[in-house]
Order: sequence, then C-alpha cells, then structure tokens
Amino acid sequence: MPFKSFIRYLLIVLCLLSNVYASTYVLPARGDLIGELQYTVPDAGETISDVGIRYDVGYYEMVRANPHVDPTRPLLPRTQLIIPSQYILPPGPRQGLVINLAEYRLYFYPPGDNTVITMPVGIGREGWNTPVGLTKVIAKERDPIWRPTENVRAEAAKNGTPIPNEFPPGIGNPLGRHILRLGWPTYLIHGTNRRDGVGSRVSAGCIRMMPEDIEHLYDYVTVSTTVRVINEPIKVGKANDGLYVEAHPQLIDQSKGSFTSLMNVALANTKNRNNRLINEEIQSPSGIPRKIAG
Repeated sequence: MPFKSFIRYLLIVLCLLSNVYASTYVLPARGDLIGELQYTVPDAGETISDVGIRYDVGYYEMVRANPHVDPTRPLLPRTQLIIPSQYILPPGPRQGLVINLAEYRLYFYPPGDNTVITMPVGIGREGWNTPVGLTKVIAKERDPIWRPTENVRAEAAKNGTPIPNEFPPGIGNPLGRHILRLGWPTYLIHGTNRRDGVGSRVSAGCIRMMPEDIEHLYDYVTVSTTVRVINEPIKVGKANDGLYVEAHPQLIDQSKGSFTSLMNVALANTKNRNNRLINEEIQSPSGIPRKIAG
C-alpha cells in the first residue's frame, strides 16, 4: 500500500475509533430529531449491559428498547438487539450541558458550533436524588482525590462496607480520572471505575459517566459552562416527516403525576395522532422516538 494511502487509511481508522464513545450529531436545520436506530447481535458471553457499553448506551436505555431480553443473563448468539441511538433533543435552550434524569442522558452543545454531543449518565439512587435546576461548572480536575461525605461514609458503614475518609487518585478511585465541579456543593460530574453503573440509579447524587466520555467532555467544557438538569420523562419533537414522542418511565420517587396525564398534556394540541402507538408508549415506555402524527 502506498505510504500516502496508508496514512489516509490510518486517519480514517483513528477517526472511527474516536467515535466509539461520545456520539456527535449536527443539529437539524429544522426539527428536534437526531441520530438513527442501530441493530446488532451480542458477542459471545455478552449481557445487554455489555452491549450497551460497547455502543455507549446506558443500561436502562438498552433494557427499555429490548423488553424481550433477560437483562440478568448472558445473551444467546444471534439475539437481535435494538441500539436506541436516536433521540429527541431535550426541551429548552440548546446551550451548555443539559442532563435529563428520566432519560439517563447528557447533551452538550459546544459553543460556536452547530453540533450536539450526547452520552449516557448514571444518576442518584432513591433517597439520594440528583437535584433538578440550573447551575454551572465551577472547576475542572484531573486525577482527583475523593473525600466521601459524612453521610456517604455512614451509609457504607451501615451496610457493612466501611470506606476510608479519602481515596487517592488511581484505578480504585470511584470518581475516575476526570471531574467537573458544579455550583452545587458535593455534586459532581465525574468518571467511574464501574462502567456497569452508567445508565442507572447508582450514585449518591452525582452524575456518573463512562471514563472515555468524561475524558472527551473534559476537553470541550470550560469553567462557567451552564448545567441544566431536568426531569422530563416525555419528550415531543418535530422532524421533516411528522411529530415524534419519546417516552421514558418516571423515576419512582420523582413522579410528576400519572403517565397518561403527562402524555395527554404533552400532546394536547396534536391532531390526527396515532393513539395505538401512544397507548403502547404509555403502557411500556421504550425510550425510542416514535412517529405519532404526520
């Protein structure tokens, strides 16, 4: 292979490898829909969580999109899986960091660019809710030291797994190698040494990310970037061919009313809507954008 052709090939490969994580999309000229659904089969011995990690999709996102699969067991060969890699952009300003708790997903709008970067996140478990509201990034740190709060240490001791007052940087640090400090004391956006917890409710309120994702995000995000945390189980958006709805189950302890009522409010002014598809999403939210009017 000629040297120039080899270099070109190598650059293409590196580009593809760099996009395994941190999906980046051009913002639509009109509408709110980004990405496309993908389909795959598992590698030998993989669970649905393993496949999600391979595609940078969170645990609950994979489980909702593939209700026919047992999430607790290795998958059978040739099991057909949907990769839910299509999204309706969250409501509100398209700027800074936007995290939708119900969706377990983060969106970042690089300033001065016509793109959006999206990644899965883990959020606060029941009783340790991640706060909703507006804040900003106040500091960035590489290889942080983790000093668990008194409440976190007390809970660990109560569960029979006491933890030290301080975790030094390194492979055993639950914060990973990169953190973004927020204007909310004790809450961080950080990496993890437990990939399987991304995309579920696992933290003491912090926003947890894949190590590669937070490393990629760290280079883009500057101090003072706005961070808007929302809890929107139902998103509605337009595309060229119609109106779409994307539904996610409500967080158990952060319910906003009956799911039917939420859907009716979200679609109150929609005419000629597909009630069969809407009822399917009410009964079993898939997290996949579905066209409900055209």
